[in-house]
Amino acid sequence: MRLSDLRPWASLLLADSALLWLLRGPLGALLPPGLPGLWLEGTLRLGGLWWLLRLGGLLGFVGALLPPFCLVTPLFLSLRALVPGALSAPPARVASASWSWLLLGSGAAGLSWAVWAVLGAPGPQERERGQENNRAFTWRLLQLSRPDLPLLAAAFFFLVLAVLGETLIPYYSGRVIDILGGDFDPDAFVSAIFFMCLFSVGSYPVVRVDMFLLPDSSSLTHLVSPGRSYSAACHLSFQCLYTFPLGLLSPPFLDLPRSPLSTNKQMLPLNANVFLRSLVKVLGLYGFMLSLSPRLTLLSLLELPVTIAAEKVYNARRQAVLQEIQDAVAKAGQVVREAVGGLQTVRSFGAEEQEVCRYKEALERCRQLWWRRDLERALYLLLRRTLRLAMQVLLLNCGLQQILAGDLTRGGLLSFLLYQENVGTYVHTVVYMFGDMLSNVGAAEKVFCYLDRKPNLPPPGTLAPPTLRGLVEFQDVSFAYPSHPSQPVLKGLTFTLRPGEMTALVGPNGSGKSTVAALLQNLYQPTGGQVLLDGVPISQYEHHYLHQQVVLVGQEPVLFSGSVRDNIAYGLKSCSDDKVMAAAQAARADEFIKEMEHGLSTDVGEKGSQLAVGQKQRLAIARALVRDPQVLILDEATSALDVECEQAVSTGWEGRGRRDLRVSLCRIGQWRANGPLVGRVSASS
Repeated sequence: MRLSDLRPWASLLLADSALLWLLRGPLGALLPPGLPGLWLEGTLRLGGLWWLLRLGGLLGFVGALLPPFCLVTPLFLSLRALVPGALSAPPARVASASWSWLLLGSGAAGLSWAVWAVLGAPGPQERERGQENNRAFTWRLLQLSRPDLPLLAAAFFFLVLAVLGETLIPYYSGRVIDILGGDFDPDAFVSAIFFMCLFSVGSYPVVRVDMFLLPDSSSLTHLVSPGRSYSAACHLSFQCLYTFPLGLLSPPFLDLPRSPLSTNKQMLPLNANVFLRSLVKVLGLYGFMLSLSPRLTLLSLLELPVTIAAEKVYNARRQAVLQEIQDAVAKAGQVVREAVGGLQTVRSFGAEEQEVCRYKEALERCRQLWWRRDLERALYLLLRRTLRLAMQVLLLNCGLQQILAGDLTRGGLLSFLLYQENVGTYVHTVVYMFGDMLSNVGAAEKVFCYLDRKPNLPPPGTLAPPTLRGLVEFQDVSFAYPSHPSQPVLKGLTFTLRPGEMTALVGPNGSGKSTVAALLQNLYQPTGGQVLLDGVPISQYEHHYLHQQVVLVGQEPVLFSGSVRDNIAYGLKSCSDDKVMAAAQAARADEFIKEMEHGLSTDVGEKGSQLAVGQKQRLAIARALVRDPQVLILDEATSALDVECEQAVSTGWEGRGRRDLRVSLCRIGQWRANGPLVGRVSASS
């Protein structure tokens, strides 16, 4: 350890020694005797040390240690006074105590600080920054719930009534015991039974839960209630998805609809209900416990820090194990999918036993993790129940002493024990739900980061001329994908594509042919140079107009679930069946459409799963032709068609009598095989 690391601790001990020396003199004589004097002395030490260390600029290093360092001895003696059997010769002041008391106090404070540092891994600055972010995002979510404030206020009102009813039931149970154990009073007995029944009915949760759920189910289009706030955040993300450049749409963004943010949106109102109910219940229970016996209440608080620390450690380990289990189960599922999907290959190579062994190993890993999860949970529950049992034994012993001293009745002890039995459960629920809500706020933070991101796109164009020649010019174009800005795909690319020609862009895989097509459709913005269409930058054209005049047919066309008609007329506001059928005939898709049971109304299935690859390509060509584009880009669009069908499609296109531009993207071998169709060759770079 470096000498500079010891400076804050040495300064703390020297400053504390100086304060203790001052408190031994006339200043200490002014303090009241007993526990109030000890607490006042500890408070003076805390304030003095805080001021001195702040002047020295050392408060950030040891600031978290000051409260336990100064108050651990008064706290210990206060709790010790609650237990029967007085401590022999306790110190009247820490300043006048023996060195053993000072060492024990400093050691206990250091141990508590070390345990807290281990449990709270982030440093002070990181923890403060995280708390600020959580507060900011929580406030944004609460602002989204403002329109449903009356419903939420009513829900909170019924929640308080329910908590009050649940809290008073043990109290009147104790009253019944006292009435039956003493001089029987029929009127008091009937009154106690009546109030027990009344508060039991008042604690019925249906109204409270429904009031919390009503804001979430009333409308999915408004940003109200916790659940609907998260749901609306997902909808906003989906709406703004189309305003971002394609390179910024990373897989985490596309997985938002399947994230915990959306899958748990129906649970969020219930979690808010449970959290608020438990929090109010804890406050109410401790209020009644203090009214019954302040000494037993303070004694029961000893269980809280140990329970919270154990909960925090267990939750951290549980999250890590659950993540490992999720990965192991996913890997086992991947092994099954690969084996079943490639069953023919597995049998061809005689690897059945190998695949069985792989699956057994994956299942064994899952079994080990499940056993570890169950073992840690069993140990955690054992610790919790042991602590609860020890606390109940201690409370019974102290309660018996108070009953013998006449400070507490038997019914009062019963009510207190019933309260204490429930308060631990509710404290555990508050801690658990608070962590769960923080994790949901973390999920919302991810969504808000996407919502706050500004798309780096030029303003949308408005140009929509009545006629378009189709002259394409690339002038010194350079481009790199946003995900790999240091790896340019195109460098200084310049060429001209003239209407009325069949132009082929030829090159090996990864040479940038598809990138040229994407730039021509204005899906990306070039990092250098410009792309012109009829002498005008392509970004100045109106969005729908451009994509009706410049159309791409890919090698693996994307179809959508729906009818054949819907897929051919996809994106068009109005398109007659005659026009759809004419495009299908030009693409030679009418041959298999007529054989379908429902013709154009036949459902193609999810992603066109009911069609063969060649049929998908012909539908994609028909989808392009129905727009009468001036620039048609064919990215190996007929790779799944036989030569005869390919020639028929080409003949059908040429027979439309349009003087337009066709751009064919193909590999070198394909261009040589289809050489007669190539009018111009330009190597992409």
